[in-house]
Amino acid sequence: MPFARREILTAVAAALPGLAMHCGPASAAIKPPVRRQNPWQLLFNGVDLDGWSFYQDGVGDTDRFNAVAIEDGVLRLLGPGYAEPDGAGFGRLTTTRRFADYHLRLDYRFGDRRFAPRSLAKRNSGILYHMAPIEGVLYPDCIEFQMEETDVGDAILVNVQGIQGPDLGGTPVWPTLPPFLPRTYAEPLVFGGLARQWYRKNGNFERLGEWNTLDIIAFGDTAAHIVNGRVVTTLFGLIEKPAPGKQPVPLTGGRIALEMEGAEVLYRNVMIRQLDAADIAQILKG
Repeated sequence: MPFARREILTAVAAALPGLAMHCGPASAAIKPPVRRQNPWQLLFNGVDLDGWSFYQDGVGDTDRFNAVAIEDGVLRLLGPGYAEPDGAGFGRLTTTRRFADYHLRLDYRFGDRRFAPRSLAKRNSGILYHMAPIEGVLYPDCIEFQMEETDVGDAILVNVQGIQGPDLGGTPVWPTLPPFLPRTYAEPLVFGGLARQWYRKNGNFERLGEWNTLDIIAFGDTAAHIVNGRVVTTLFGLIEKPAPGKQPVPLTGGRIALEMEGAEVLYRNVMIRQLDAADIAQILKG
């Protein structure tokens, strides 16, 4: 004799204590799955320069004077082993890969050594990003996350253009530029054969003499500079170097580089996380 539906449910509930409390509406029992973000990946592996290329102005693509050292997982540039103290050419370490739509994070601190022509100047370095695939020059087209002492977080645009997010309520506009704000590009200053725009940060959050954490969040033609957890500069409408008579091309990605700029600097925990459509949507929600 077939069982009635009520009898079946009663028997199952008796056999599995606690099940009866979940026999309400389906929506009350089902929880949405937790979305897993893309994992962080090390850009610098702490052991060698796999995935990076070397360039030093006036020296070339081979580190002939020990400008780079790796000690206990820390990348040290122009440290005690550097063998040319009177001629510290500027240079960079650059990723061999191109990146777009990402969150970059690293820790840095300055060492004690400084070199001419900046032996009496503020210690200086920088993160170059959205860099063009140009070889044999110190500064290909790119954006710099400035790391000069007291100027950490400034944005310097080299042969590219963008609109700085204005300060509203004491902090840079982020993550979208409201439609009522002007969308005009400042005229770049040209010197040394490079067209540059220098956008100053809002806020002083660096810790001199200590490790600092820097973040770059870049997606589409937008980017934010973050110093020890605070957004200090934002950029919108990034475009490649304008070509005469042609429509501007959005600048959305490129290589990433760590600078050598006349001062000893140490890096650690250099990592990156790719942003997918869901990540970007979450950022845009604020």
